[in-house]
Amino acid sequence: MITSNPFTPQSGWEPKIFGGRNQELGIFKSILDDAVNARLNHLVVLGEWGAGKTSLLKQFKRMSQENGFPAAFCGISKFTDKNKAIDAVYLIAEEMIMGFPKTKGVQKDIPELFAKRKALSNAQIQFTKFLLELWKTLDTKLAVVLLDDTQNLMEVSNTIDILRAVLSSEDVIKNTGFLFILSSTPAGWASFIDKHDPVGRFFRKRLNADNLKENEVMATIDMTLKGTGVAFEEEVKKNVFKYTGGHPYEVQLLASHLYDSQIEGKVKSEAWDSALNSTLKELGRDYFSFLLSKASDREKDLLKILAEEKRPVTIKDFTTMMIVGKRAKKFPIANIKNFLYRLEEKGLVRRTENSGFYIQDLMFAEFIVRFASE
Repeated sequence: MITSNPFTPQSGWEPKIFGGRNQELGIFKSILDDAVNARLNHLVVLGEWGAGKTSLLKQFKRMSQENGFPAAFCGISKFTDKNKAIDAVYLIAEEMIMGFPKTKGVQKDIPELFAKRKALSNAQIQFTKFLLELWKTLDTKLAVVLLDDTQNLMEVSNTIDILRAVLSSEDVIKNTGFLFILSSTPAGWASFIDKHDPVGRFFRKRLNADNLKENEVMATIDMTLKGTGVAFEEEVKKNVFKYTGGHPYEVQLLASHLYDSQIEGKVKSEAWDSALNSTLKELGRDYFSFLLSKASDREKDLLKILAEEKRPVTIKDFTTMMIVGKRAKKFPIANIKNFLYRLEEKGLVRRTENSGFYIQDLMFAEFIVRFASE
């Protein structure tokens, strides 16, 4: 009997099988071991959209609890310029109380601890008092706090600097054992550092949530399919990695559409194109259309060329293409360099050491080829 679809492409959902990440899990285990000996190395996990940061933090939470340490997972919602740092600090405090056991006494005192919410200067003082009071309720040597999507604090970026100041205070260092793990997009974290230089020096330990390797993707698919009554042809599995590059969200989404294409429990190469089209349309709705909207019409012309070429292209190559060949068109040749640099600044393309420009996400490139002109 064929079971329901086991793949979980929904944002924030944990995959049925957590594939790969052995190196990252090993790093976190070392951080836990050091923390027990009072060497707290607060960690920042960096990764782009869909890189699996949330799933990784939830694995860290599970590991913490398996080692006997309470852990609280705090998802950070998006803040606006109308919010103040005290609002963000208050949210983190509430999430910690809900996440940790034995905190009923502190839960009653939260409104009092954060009574003077109008004054920004109070945020640091209030959060310090909160951590000291909370620690008294926790019977442990170490407590782990996982703050997910901290880039959502960009409009109140001083929240991260306040957190740095609180965790640096003598009272908190001597009298508590809180280990903070933050996740952010690279651009979001760079913004915090630009505005608050000490943040980068304090949160020195960083971990990149990179794409999965080919063997990790293949193993994850096989383990997820186990017991479902469905099998993917070997070529189909290889194509999943080829097109996604091991991007965790894209792997889950594409594999989900492939699973829904099974005939008598088999997913063959004949199902590939339809499943890929469905995946690209969904990615377009979720993210790619937004990415593409950041490019001007001229920049989209260059993106289309990069998407079709599927290789790094230099400025010289671009110039030649615009003069001769099938892509020759009326184009301000002198501005090609500026257009490419702007695309790089917007995060839509990257550059090799040899100054060739390319689209890193092959699925985004495929989306441009198939749907950008629609």
